[in-house]
Amino acid sequence: MPRKKKADDEIKELEEFEELDVVEESPSSSTKKKKEKEIKTLEDLPGVGPATAEKLREAGYDSIEAIAVASPMELKEIAGISEGAALKIIQAAREAANIGTFMRADEYMERRSTIGKISTGSKSLDKLVGGGVETQAITEVFGEFGSGKCFAKDTKVYYENDTLVHFEAIEDMYGKYASLNGEFPFDDGYAVPLETVSVYTLDPSSGEIRKTKAAYIYRERVEKLAEIRLSTGHSLRITLPHPVLVLRDGIQWVPAGEIRPNDIIVGVRNVPANSGEVDLERAYFLGLFVAEGTSNPLSITTASEELKDFVVSFVEMHDGYTPTVEVRRGIYRILLRKKTSEWLGELGVSSASTKTIPDEILNADEGAIAAFLAGYMDGDGYATESIVEMVTKSQELADGIVFLLKRLGITPRLSEKRVGDEVYYRLYITGEDRKAFGRVLEKARIKSGEMKEGGVGRYPPALGRFLGKLYSEFRLPKRDKETAYHILTRNRDVWFTEKTLSRIEWYFKEALDGLDAAEKAILGGEKPSLPFAWTSLIRYGFTERQVSNYRTRGLPKRPELREKVTAALLQEIERLRKVATLALETIALARKLEFHEVSSVETVDYNDWVYDLVVPETHNFIAPNGLVLHNTQLAHTLAVMVQLPEEEGGLHGSVVWIDTENTFRPERIRQIAEARGLDPDETLKNIYVARAFNSNHQMLLVERAEEIIKEKAETDRPVKLLVVDSLMAHFRSEYVGRGTLAERQQKLAKHLADLHRIADLYDIAVFVTNQVQAKPDAFFGDPTRPVGGHILAHSATLRIYLRKGKAGKRVARLIDSPHLPEGEAIFRITDKGAED
Repeated sequence: MPRKKKADDEIKELEEFEELDVVEESPSSSTKKKKEKEIKTLEDLPGVGPATAEKLREAGYDSIEAIAVASPMELKEIAGISEGAALKIIQAAREAANIGTFMRADEYMERRSTIGKISTGSKSLDKLVGGGVETQAITEVFGEFGSGKCFAKDTKVYYENDTLVHFEAIEDMYGKYASLNGEFPFDDGYAVPLETVSVYTLDPSSGEIRKTKAAYIYRERVEKLAEIRLSTGHSLRITLPHPVLVLRDGIQWVPAGEIRPNDIIVGVRNVPANSGEVDLERAYFLGLFVAEGTSNPLSITTASEELKDFVVSFVEMHDGYTPTVEVRRGIYRILLRKKTSEWLGELGVSSASTKTIPDEILNADEGAIAAFLAGYMDGDGYATESIVEMVTKSQELADGIVFLLKRLGITPRLSEKRVGDEVYYRLYITGEDRKAFGRVLEKARIKSGEMKEGGVGRYPPALGRFLGKLYSEFRLPKRDKETAYHILTRNRDVWFTEKTLSRIEWYFKEALDGLDAAEKAILGGEKPSLPFAWTSLIRYGFTERQVSNYRTRGLPKRPELREKVTAALLQEIERLRKVATLALETIALARKLEFHEVSSVETVDYNDWVYDLVVPETHNFIAPNGLVLHNTQLAHTLAVMVQLPEEEGGLHGSVVWIDTENTFRPERIRQIAEARGLDPDETLKNIYVARAFNSNHQMLLVERAEEIIKEKAETDRPVKLLVVDSLMAHFRSEYVGRGTLAERQQKLAKHLADLHRIADLYDIAVFVTNQVQAKPDAFFGDPTRPVGGHILAHSATLRIYLRKGKAGKRVARLIDSPHLPEGEAIFRITDKGAED
């Protein structure tokens, strides 16, 4: 290359990466004059020309006040200027906007007298928060979910009381505890307190299952339900607003009314419970009796001589007598006496259509459960190397067997077959679960224990697509003949196996190893072999030509430029480490979960009682079939109250509502407006609603909200309330695991800073609802804590904890405020919203 051309290229490259801060070097006389004149527009600020001003306006910084409260780093990134130049611009904006100067406390007191306050509708609650929800502040509320999220009365639940497992319909559970503890009016229905009941609950972010207390069981009447049928034959009948745990680009709660066919509902692979010891031969005998036993006469019938000999031997050892054996046409009938009948209990008098799992087996350990199922299989089961099948005429028994199989980490398929007037329930075990069922067949006496490996996998295409999206960030060796590679790189609509998932896991571990090797090479001054595309440097400001040069020739030799390229590569490596870590954490979580494809969804007439368990700690409990069952009125009230005139507790203002969980209900707004004497149609016209579908969209909607606020600033209905319901929903579902916590909190901090800026600049109240979680180290008192960490804790001006009280009351506790003491207020939710 000619020397002149090489020199020109180096000068051009230097200009691309060295920031020239003309404002800092020697301001021209024209710039000095510009500083001296009054600053009214962005172009009047020092160092801001038309091009820079346009960049700032496009980014939402379109006023002197907005620039005054920005950070130098923000302006540097947006406008492409140096940090020093950004600082001078901000200082000039602060002087022009009179921001950043000190004032006497009495003057500040006078300024605060102009702050608006919105009544909550309850005088006691208004008093708690200092007269109403303030403008120029962020008020956060968090607490328990309301009613309206319940299950059909025949939904099976299992719970523990005095360490014993109980398995029954939720309607029966309610009736039992209502007779013991009494019921009282609660929201739109009734509730019964629970003192000694525990359920198992899931932390969706980690897949960890633990036992926790249930506080109440609740019921109310509804007219319609969502009936969700799953490809495994199981079904859910729940109210339309009820959240369902779904795999949609990550795991998230979705209202039942929004579930669609082909959605993937998430459950747990293993259902835990207390495990008592039961003699294995006794457990096997019980399984055989449930399959082949009859009550009149009390007997067991079998065609197997081996099973006949076992029953006779067991009864002799266990009950102390030799049973009579009748033989007809090669069929043995073993007649049992009163001694056996006494310990069989209800099982000994049940029929084929009323049999259930004995309580001692429900409370047994996994070994005894496997022995019980082995006895049932020998009596009434069918097994080949590719399929296992069990049949019963009792729905209660079918549900119980599903529960026992889930205790062993097995998910059966369930179907019904009608023969004449009788219904048979058939349970199938196929695919990868056959291998897990081998431990049952090992305990069987006449059924084969040989099971063929393989079959349909347990992991859905949606999981493959999510992992594939993460894998697309990397550039690793191509493997055409491997299923795992095809799932990651192509849109393959197939369920895949544990073997394939393990191979996918290996790819991401290889990616981490490649990142470590690249980092070591870069720090050692060598040309790295990158497990990602060199073109990733373009996102850090490098041109395609430069990237091509580095890819071919290695890192630049000039120290200043080499340092910039190195810093960019190391930053990209760190970013991709988080991507690979997220993938590995997702894989680890998936191994603890079970996935069910939705085959159909239908809204059905019901007109009956629905029920729910109130689990304050985590708001979910695990059903016997492994599905996870989930268990905001104040914001709706404020959206109406803010429209009232000041003398009636309002600010004669409009509302902007950002809805992240599909909780906004115009019907509720109409109801509150009518109850308070407002025109419901006009009230709805003054509320601007947008649904946020992810955290980036949520942050974008805050920018769009500012546009509406500006448009209405000079009207007779300026925006005075901004609602975000709920603040943390998307941040929680998108940033899963500790590896993403830092990134999530950084993003959340910017979101909160934007909300604070809007509250201060436009004198509006920002009202956010939040989710709760259990604080693991809270051994005493209420373990419920709001999510969001210290970032949110320090950003919210007021924090209010809502909980349910007795007789339908709600309790609000002020737990954090810069100027108000802690305290509580009691209020009630009625047609008017919140009131005393």
